[in-house]
Amino acid sequence: MAYTLVTPYRWETYIDEPYSKYARLAGRRFNGGTIDGPIAPSMTDVPRGQSLLVTGTTVVMTQTPSQDDLAAASYYFLGGHEYVISDEQAAVLIAAGYSDYVTIIV
Repeated sequence: MAYTLVTPYRWETYIDEPYSKYARLAGRRFNGGTIDGPIAPSMTDVPRGQSLLVTGTTVVMTQTPSQDDLAAASYYFLGGHEYVISDEQAAVLIAAGYSDYVTIIV
């Protein structure tokens, strides 16, 4: 049986620290959106892919893996991509709590 993995992402503004959902809008007039509701993240933020590094049965999620991190991992899945993965890889990801990103190919 085959599986697909779509790596996770998170919404992020142009600046990292301190994280502010509306940092990109600071000091700018905002046209559109809602008057009484929250502003959709897609209007203020950019999706950033999260990479999954697998070493044995340990899975680490990181946004910016280094070359050394990638070389030390048994295998890895770079953020922002879709992969076809094996049963063994799917079992490791599901056991590590990443089942939301794994789908059976029918």
